[in-house]
Amino acid sequence: MNKSVMIAAVAVVALVLWMLSGQLGSKGNPDGTTVQSDTKNTSTAMKVQTRRQSAELITREIIIQGQVEPVKIVHMRAETGGVIKSVNASKGQWVTRGDIIGEISIDNRNAAVAVAKANEVQAANEYNAARKLQKQGLQSKTALESIAAKLEAARAQVNAAELEVNQTILRAPIDALIDDIYIEAGDFIDRGGNIATLVDNSQLLVTGQVPQQNVSDLQTGARAIAKLITGQTIEGEVQYISSMADTETRSFRVEVIIAAPPEGSVTGVSAEISLPVETLQAHLISPAILALDENGTLGIKAVNDSDEVVFHAIEVVKTQSDGAWVTGIPDDVNIITLGQGFVNPGEKVQAIPEPATSATNTPVDANMESSADPAVDKES
Repeated sequence: MNKSVMIAAVAVVALVLWMLSGQLGSKGNPDGTTVQSDTKNTSTAMKVQTRRQSAELITREIIIQGQVEPVKIVHMRAETGGVIKSVNASKGQWVTRGDIIGEISIDNRNAAVAVAKANEVQAANEYNAARKLQKQGLQSKTALESIAAKLEAARAQVNAAELEVNQTILRAPIDALIDDIYIEAGDFIDRGGNIATLVDNSQLLVTGQVPQQNVSDLQTGARAIAKLITGQTIEGEVQYISSMADTETRSFRVEVIIAAPPEGSVTGVSAEISLPVETLQAHLISPAILALDENGTLGIKAVNDSDEVVFHAIEVVKTQSDGAWVTGIPDDVNIITLGQGFVNPGEKVQAIPEPATSATNTPVDANMESSADPAVDKES
């Protein structure tokens, strides 16, 4: 190869290399200056709509279904038998302990008392005579003890006969409302027969079953709120927590005492019992902004102070009609409310605050992520 050909080849290669270095290294401006390319230009960052939100103090609660019960229910029964002489009370009447509800005919009970008292007098005379003889050495100690036992038996008969008389007067055993009465004048009633059902509703119990996974969160003395199916809301405190689970449901009975129920409260109705367990800082968010990370963990996406997307795993502690209260989020956070489906943790974004007129916790339609809103569309 001659020398002129070699020189021409080297010149061509040098020209090509010079042209390539100009294309790869820099771009020329109209004024002839050179500007280096910036792959991190913020003008290409995704735009997302955000809302700065602060945590609020809320009360975490356990909600169970239950019913209202009276503190006391007494099934009053006859302690002696006989014909009902009179009935002095009726259903729905409030009675005080000792009030007469009815009477059983006395029949021959007074005669039985008289006989028992006569036997008592005779036994007492025999005992006094035996004591005198015993002091004179004419009566053995064993014989005196036998006569003393006879006197005690006579006294017991008097007490029993008088008790029979007293039991013909049917008296209310507690302060209560007569829920039902089962006797009428002229009826014959046996010992143990039903007289009336008395309900003490001066205090109420609201009872329910707490799941086994929640029972350790409760303690006696804690405040509780019951919403009755009648529309009433009443407050009380946890009086009793069962120490043994129901064998079928594996739940524990809980009783809430209502010390001063409002007038007109009724028993037997259904109730929703709210049992507060703790107070904590939480955020109210719409389910529409929830997301999953690559491990399937539930959370939300937010923007940090460096304009980067961060993922916060959450725990739902309370739900309501307009959203869910969650923990796991910083007390002060800039939550992505629109466009979170197009960005990933670690990405740079342009955070655009949502309009001031937007409701703080208005659920966002997930379909809006694909809208033509310039706040969320990626620049071309």
